[in-house]
Amino acid sequence: MIQFILNSKIIKTDENSGITLIDFIRDNQHLKGTKIGCREEDFGACKVLIRALNNNTVSYQNITSCISPLGNAHLLF
Repeated sequence: MIQFILNSKIIKTDENSGITLIDFIRDNQHLKGTKIGCREEDFGACKVLIRALNNNTVSYQNITSCISPLGNAHLLF
């Protein structure tokens, strides 16, 4: 089971961990604001902001969701 937070909502899914994060966001969660540009990390329209807690410090980074597997989101929960 993959778990992560998406737009302040806890997501729990048994979806294949190898699908891309963008496909899960757009197709399974019906959030079409994240755009598909190239699926090669060049265009940047698919970037999503990730928040992580490390040693009681919140940090942010953006990732290219068109090449990031859904399974990687579980690590950020």
